[in-house]
Amino acid sequence: KKMAYSQKTIDAIMRAPKTQGNQLGRWAVHLNFSVVRIAKALGVSRQTVYNWFEGGEIFVAYEHRVETMLTFLKNSKTADEAWRKICQHYDLAP
Repeated sequence: KKMAYSQKTIDAIMRAPKTQGNQLGRWAVHLNFSVVRIAKALGVSRQTVYNWFEGGEIFVAYEHRVETMLTFLKNSKTADEAWRKICQHYDLAP
């Protein structure tokens, strides 16, 4: 299965400070869970998600949503399982 992340992106995530957004990035890489899905579920741009992955500040308005997404990723065995749970939680079409 194709990796959702380039080696350059993975290296940047692994070097970044362990912020909440960076943890999201580490779990996304671990599950091969795409930035497109994260951006869609959280209502932000893909660039914003990449910024978070590399330690960028998460606005207070998004902190709870990021924490919720992180919980779904941590408690799922696959990206597809996580996506089903997230879609159900946020009432999104898979």
